[in-house]
Amino acid sequence: MTSLLSTRLGAGQTAPDFNARDVSGHKVSLGKIDARYVLLVFLRYSGCPWCNLAIHRLSLEYPRFKEHDCAVVAFIQSNKSDIISNIYKRHTVKPEFPIIADHAREFYKLYGVGTSLAAAARSITKIPAWVHAVKDHGFKQPKIDGNLFLVPASFLVDRRNGKIVKASYGADYYDEEAFIDIYQSVFFNEL
Repeated sequence: MTSLLSTRLGAGQTAPDFNARDVSGHKVSLGKIDARYVLLVFLRYSGCPWCNLAIHRLSLEYPRFKEHDCAVVAFIQSNKSDIISNIYKRHTVKPEFPIIADHAREFYKLYGVGTSLAAAARSITKIPAWVHAVKDHGFKQPKIDGNLFLVPASFLVDRRNGKIVKASYGADYYDEEAFIDIYQSVFFNEL
């Protein structure tokens, strides 16, 4: 298994620009997003119960981020049709932020988001969240349409200078604690 984790990005580095189309066909470019901050979130695949719970949580938090001039862009290593089926057709709270299908993981590589067998093994401790996603939200896992060993990541980018404010490899976006550092940076402007 190849791991890209050795190319990790960190706070203070310039965020790589990208040009893509989201699953709705809209152009998305980091350099052209009109917000003070941009939260880039890289998730596993569209059928992943944990990732669906993360998208659900991000969808609930998005109005609050938007109110504080922070855009959100999510990347999922699935194709467009699977993302539409597994996310847009199943979620009661629809994501209002762009989701980019990146089955070839082109943008994952750009940001050093890779795989780790050890990190995947640690996910066994997060089974309660998986059960919650399946039982309470109906995010049952259909086919596996991506790499199970991918380590989710996020990057909070300050659009004024293009620098990464926060980089997190392995964050769980269905958990309140995953948002604390982001809230502090965005809401309280702690740079």
